[in-house]
Amino acid sequence: MAEAVANHDEHVADFEDIVARLTDAFPKLSVRVIRKVAASCRRDTVQMVVQLSAIEVDEQRKAEVKELRALMPETEQASTSGVHQQRGTSIKSQVKKYTSGFNIDEFLAMFPNPEETFRNPERGEDVLDLTTADYVVRFFMNKYPSIYKSHISFLLYQGPTRQPKCKSLLKVDEELQQAEQNGEQVMNCRRKPTTMRVDPGEDIRLLQELAYLEHRTDILDCKLKKQQEETDRRKIAKENGLSVSCQCCFADDLLPEEVYSCTNDCCFCGECIRKSCELKLGEGDIQFPCLADCGSQFAWKTLQAALPPTLLSKLSQRYTESEIRAAGLKVDSCPFCNFPNTIDERYTLFQCFNPECMKETCRLCKELNHLPLRCDEVEKDEDVKARVHVENKMTEAILRTCHRCQRKFIKEEDGCNKITCICGAVSCYVCNKPVTGYDHFIGFGDSRSEQCPLYVDMIALQQRELTAAADEAKKQVDPNRLKTDPSIDLDKYFGHKRQNTTQPTWMQVLQEVNHPIEPQRELNGILNVQRTRGTKTRRMMLPAQQQRDDEPRVAREYLEVPPVLNIRIPRRATRHTNQDQPQAP
Repeated sequence: MAEAVANHDEHVADFEDIVARLTDAFPKLSVRVIRKVAASCRRDTVQMVVQLSAIEVDEQRKAEVKELRALMPETEQASTSGVHQQRGTSIKSQVKKYTSGFNIDEFLAMFPNPEETFRNPERGEDVLDLTTADYVVRFFMNKYPSIYKSHISFLLYQGPTRQPKCKSLLKVDEELQQAEQNGEQVMNCRRKPTTMRVDPGEDIRLLQELAYLEHRTDILDCKLKKQQEETDRRKIAKENGLSVSCQCCFADDLLPEEVYSCTNDCCFCGECIRKSCELKLGEGDIQFPCLADCGSQFAWKTLQAALPPTLLSKLSQRYTESEIRAAGLKVDSCPFCNFPNTIDERYTLFQCFNPECMKETCRLCKELNHLPLRCDEVEKDEDVKARVHVENKMTEAILRTCHRCQRKFIKEEDGCNKITCICGAVSCYVCNKPVTGYDHFIGFGDSRSEQCPLYVDMIALQQRELTAAADEAKKQVDPNRLKTDPSIDLDKYFGHKRQNTTQPTWMQVLQEVNHPIEPQRELNGILNVQRTRGTKTRRMMLPAQQQRDDEPRVAREYLEVPPVLNIRIPRRATRHTNQDQPQAP
């Protein structure tokens, strides 16, 4: 008992000693956190240091964010919170905003001209990718339950890789609506609706597109109704002398709620204020004087009410940058959104805290985090284009295309080169030309014939095609741009593949037939090769010297018959004596 107590006291003393040393090494962390990490790591000091280092970095980043927020003026903090509240501070609230909690008035406030916005082809390219393919297809399947799923996928994506095909989801919706009205691509029975389970990480831009497609009729009707009400209010205000004029564009039919003023009560419309702010931000200025040159400025509350959320967010970032620079702090900015932050010189990574960006970049090369690669090992846009060009050419070299349905296919295993597509078209795998029978082929090939071999070594064929395509493609790109050569390990790959692949039977037979014949063979030696076609048998007798020279040719000619014939080949050429030798006719 006393020994157990002594061991326990010794263990506690060692633990307290480790905690004391870790406390000295990480003075910014609390003792409670250090004790918790030390207890969870079970005396593994290396793991303790790694975990505590990560916690210290995280705590330092949180402290830097607090310092930045403390430097922001109160008006800016209020504006930033207002913008975030308008857009939705959490992803879940934004998802709900465009699904179950959809509101037409809020949607029109965000997109005053939805038809123009969602017909933009650039927006369609941004929202369609491989990660959203199934979600978009399922949405249209629920909206048009009588349209074939294959037709929906055909309008959206192309090929088995599901690359985006359309430029606008609104255009696809109109085509599907037209097909349903005309009775085209319609099934005999309607499809049951499927549940749309929305992941909180879904692309918000995609949800905006789909929300507009789902409520398009109601949105357009509401917009038309609002326009009619606005026209009536303008007419009533003008009749009663309540219209206000803009002192910049001199529009005289403005409603009182559409007018904004500077501190000296100069009145301007929201469009003039927006254009003026965009011009000032483009010049790098964050001061917005009165458009009537009265010497006053626009108050922050006025800018909040007059400017759209996107422009107000950029203005807020500019205010933050100017305040930090005025404080004399060394600031780094995100290369993608220019969001400022102060980073310790010891760190090479920059973490952006902009809620719309949140990217981690390298401070040295201004690219996305590429650890553990060095900056000179990272491919830039031109480098990626060069590598992708070589990869595409290599892929095209081993792919075959059906001459009838244009379907891509590849033969992985050894077998007959007469290929039949699922559409019924027959072609040669070697030259990719259409064929009708076996007349196009000649056994295992012959350099003296223009016919293609019926059987080939697929590993050797693919290696030869990939190597030739890679060499030709590398001549078309700048060698300095090709940092990663896709063909560098081809020999190693195919060597490993050949070692782990069972040799086909026809190749074993060919090697046995082509086995060299001993020089001591007598001149009257013969090669017994039997070719059986039905009940007919033919023997060929050759002198020994001619037999040694012509044996490969004889084997090829012998094996030229199609695989449906019954071929019998001796494992070794039989050596006959004078007594056993058959007499020539």
